[in-house]
Amino acid sequence: MLRTDCLVVGAGPAGLTAARLLALRGRTVIVADSGVTPTTRLELLAPASLVTVAAVGLEHLLDDPAIARACLGIRRTHRSGASDYEDFLRHPCRVGYVVDRARFDERLRDEAVAVGVTFCGLRAIGVTPDRGVICRASDSAGAKLVLAEIVVDATGRAAAIARRRGARVAVRDRMVAELVEDAADGAPAGSASWLEYSSDGPTWSYRIRGPRGRVQTWRIRRSGTPAGDALLSVDASACLLSEAAGEGWIAVGDAAMAFDPIASQGLFNALSSALVATGALLSADRLSPTSARLYSDAVATTFLHCEAGRISVYGSMPPAPQSWADPAKTIAQ
Repeated sequence: MLRTDCLVVGAGPAGLTAARLLALRGRTVIVADSGVTPTTRLELLAPASLVTVAAVGLEHLLDDPAIARACLGIRRTHRSGASDYEDFLRHPCRVGYVVDRARFDERLRDEAVAVGVTFCGLRAIGVTPDRGVICRASDSAGAKLVLAEIVVDATGRAAAIARRRGARVAVRDRMVAELVEDAADGAPAGSASWLEYSSDGPTWSYRIRGPRGRVQTWRIRRSGTPAGDALLSVDASACLLSEAAGEGWIAVGDAAMAFDPIASQGLFNALSSALVATGALLSADRLSPTSARLYSDAVATTFLHCEAGRISVYGSMPPAPQSWADPAKTIAQ
């Protein structure tokens, strides 16, 4: 059996950020890393997200050309053939960044280790009434019990801890993202890029150019529509937990809420939710029922705001069902 102040289940950017911030404040932290294949996506950090990047102390990572490439804005070609663009110069921070997630996550892990976070090859397979998490070690078939004052669910869309604690996942619409290009664009080192968005029939797509000349094109389609040739297919559904925190646990990143990749919210959501969750855990109120409810309400409000923005920009989505006005009315998954 292991004991720790905080157990973070999952080693993506949300979990790594929460673990590092908690360790910086003197908490003993174990990260249960199931050894999931690292994410290799290119992701956009829009200008509005850079304040959060600085708040979690990671702005220096964006200075590394192997991790990040400057992005000047978003160009959109609509189904009608009309086009428009969003110039990031109009924003206070004036620039965004395209981030190589594999390298970014690797550096996040190094920084967590540097402040004392312990990593264990464990996969959560159950929970106990006394805030314990039953894990299976990656190097054996045996189970191990980990007892923690707080468990941070950073398991991504699976929301493995939250769902075992009674939370439900509501899916706004079921989408699939397909990687159709992963190559090099031959652009000079240090040159800036644009995110190119287009809509064609039943699908949406975006092309993004990242560090070291890497370029990816992703196609987004509704689940159930014909699949095309793709290098990789992943779930891209927008979804939300009915409760993002409860007695002894809190969810961050995609475990709390997840977005269609076109919304460009994934990495920002990971960092911002980790920051807010850590603030709640370190506050005088800690994770009281009131604090847990306020956190859940904040997650739901953020989700609905982001969904409204996505619908207004990419306007071929159907209107949100009435049930989304009340996050408590969820569709169990």
